[in-house]
Order: sequence, then C-alpha cells, then structure tokens
Amino acid sequence: MELLKQLYGIHSPSGKEKEIRTFIQKHITRNIPGAHVRTDKAGNLFVAKGRAESYPCLVAHMDQVQQHRSRNFTVVETDDILFGYSPSKRRYEGLGADDKNGIWIALKCLEEVAVLKVVFFV
Repeated sequence: MELLKQLYGIHSPSGKEKEIRTFIQKHITRNIPGAHVRTDKAGNLFVAKGRAESYPCLVAHMDQVQQHRSRNFTVVETDDILFGYSPSKRRYEGLGADDKNGIWIALKCLEEVAVLKVVFFV
C-alpha cells in the first residue's frame, strides 16, 4: 500500500507529468533489476524486462483528471481504504486514481514477472 500512497501523493495533471515520470523512473532503477527504461520526445516511458521473441505488454497513463489540488493534500488510509483529503479546506479531493492504480499494477508486475514490456504514456 505504501507505493500506491506515494503515487496518489504525486499530482500529475495533463501536460505536467514530469514529477510522476521521474518517480516511476527512479522506482524502476532502484527496485527492478534487469528493467531498461527509455523516454521519447513526448515524455512517454518505455520499459522492457527480460528477453523474448514476444512480450506481454501493460499500458498506463501518467496524467490524472484532477487539475487542481490543495497544497496540504494528504492521502488518508482508514480500514484499508485510501482517500484524498485537504485538512485546510476540510474536504475530500481526488487521488488521481484514474490511472495511478494502473501505474501501481504495472510496477508490481515488473517486480514479479521475468519478461514484460510496459509503456507509461503522458
């Protein structure tokens, strides 16, 4: 759950994916031996792990629907349920789960599967 909470904590509206892209690259470099990452001009990440004639492939996008987020946004966990909250505004706020969940699944699969390709799109 810690990785998922870290992903939710990164605000990545469309066109501003640099922080989440950097996080993903560092996570792969530090935690997934044998995975190779390359980036194209648009900022998409292409990851390959293992060698094969054909690969299973997973895809996730790095941007999120929510354009705005409070400065003191926090991810709250209660009884295995995660939600975004702004203490200063006393309101719930979006986690960006529309594909932070997909990013999390792709990263977990890269940790577990020997041969895999993943693309993280802007």
